[in-house]
Amino acid sequence: MAGLRLAALGARVPCRRWGGAAVCGFRRGLSAWLARKPEGTPRWPPACRQKSSVSFLSRPELPNLAYKKLKGKSPGVIFIPGYLSNMNGTKALAIEEFCKSLGHACIRFDLSGVGNSDGNLQECTVGKWRKDVLSIIDDVAEGPQILVGTSLGGWLMFHAAIARPQKVVALIGVATAVDGLVTQFNQLPVEESERQNSTFLCLA
Repeated sequence: MAGLRLAALGARVPCRRWGGAAVCGFRRGLSAWLARKPEGTPRWPPACRQKSSVSFLSRPELPNLAYKKLKGKSPGVIFIPGYLSNMNGTKALAIEEFCKSLGHACIRFDLSGVGNSDGNLQECTVGKWRKDVLSIIDDVAEGPQILVGTSLGGWLMFHAAIARPQKVVALIGVATAVDGLVTQFNQLPVEESERQNSTFLCLA
């Protein structure tokens, strides 16, 4: 993908304490990106480092999404949770606290059917959750974004980056479950895999 930079975090890095939470390897990759100060980037006052509050994104014909937005400077960070995980997990809170310490914007949210967001979990699909991520990027985030995806959120992160290359400047994967979905798909019977593939093409 042209212009898309990928922060690789595969190396095992010893954990250390930061802001009251244990933060491991992702810190170095995220720090490197947030430390970049392009020419002309305005300096945000400390007042931008404020506590996030719960909000809801209303979407016609789609479930409302619960999210928390921390205001700050660019680039912002969007945390994409894993399967059945919500925005109050330890990784989401640690990333928000880290962004707050540097004055950067941060968004964490619940996917449809999970946490405080509306929707029926039994009716949710990867395609619908992909739309959730794009809705957050399009309607909540401001300016360029760094996507941090964990587990299934890593799969959604890649799809969102492909769909919004002009807004996504970097990707950080935390135990991304990209190969897991592909493996499960390849194990389906031929008839079912063809049906699922047709459904996916319609959603893309």
